Amino acid sequence: MLNLILIDDDPDEAYIMRQALKKVDDEKTLAHFDDGREFVASIDAFANANSLVLLDLNMPQCGGFDVLKLIKQNKHATNLPVVIYSNSNSPHDIELSYQYGANSYVRKPQGLNETVEFLSSLLNYWQRINKT
Repeated sequence: MLNLILIDDDPDEAYIMRQALKKVDDEKTLAHFDDGREFVASIDAFANANSLVLLDLNMPQCGGFDVLKLIKQNKHATNLPVVIYSNSNSPHDIELSYQYGANSYVRKPQGLNETVEFLSSLLNYWQRINKT
């Protein structure tokens, strides 16, 4: 079973994600970290599990690019898939994300209905289509 991890400092975003996840797959849980440093400190618990990280770029203290680099530099987490989950549509942000090792870059959906559609597609891809 896929472990879904959200690293985002916005509590509203986490709430919407949890509500959407209940609608898509009520057996799944969401691990939420509002600070990237918290996740990096506990990364070993997720590194060898079947996990997928949704990572916001714009966070105080430890931004998404820094967290992404720390994940990819951790020898136990190099294969941990990271999807950048951001409001930014900047080509520079997209390019840097891939340079630092992101597996995908998506714009955050707006509202519950779009988040349900997004999660449904995301989980379908990572659980059924993608081969690891």
